Amino acid sequence: MTEKAKYTQKAPSLGNAKVRSLGFIALATVFIAALVIVNFLPYSGVLTLIVFGAGAIAIHRLLSSTVFDITYSLYENKLVFIRKYGRMEWECEVFPFDEAKFYADKIEHRGKTYAFYPDDKLKEFLGI
Repeated sequence: MTEKAKYTQKAPSLGNAKVRSLGFIALATVFIAALVIVNFLPYSGVLTLIVFGAGAIAIHRLLSSTVFDITYSLYENKLVFIRKYGRMEWECEVFPFDEAKFYADKIEHRGKTYAFYPDDKLKEFLGI
């Protein structure tokens, strides 16, 4: 049987299309410049792999903070972050009440800190 959410709130967007586009252009420019410079350095093969890895991490951070819509779903015993991009939707993080600590601007769970932007009603449900 599927559990029904007690309360659902859409998180505020952290960026807009203009910032996202400019950030991606700047990131691509730096990435291409780094790949050109790396070709003239010793160990260029290893350095190229490092640049690709750093570029992938930077793109992931850019997309995670601006592109995906996040919805908070409150259940009887947990809070769930649901990410949505276009028509795709999936549960990303699950915060059981007995394991996570909730604050007005963050959640601490298993040694990691997550950004959190609850409205007044969600704060009331969580006792913040």
